[in-house]
Amino acid sequence: MPQFIVTTQGEILGEDTPENREIVRRIHACVAACEQIPTEELEKGIIQDMCNAMSQIIPLLQQKKAS
Repeated sequence: MPQFIVTTQGEILGEDTPENREIVRRIHACVAACEQIPTEELEKGIIQDMCNAMSQIIPLLQQKKAS
């Protein structure tokens, strides 16, 4: 299991490995994507709720587009 600390400036403290760098990259992407979503909503599972809604809506939109 990778062990490191990411500073608020995005620096990696600990072992600098490609695996750790990829994890830090993913953390940065998640933080940027969720910037405007309140923490409480994230804790309640809003991302999963949105994914579930999109998985239902996308096929309907594709079906409509095809007709």
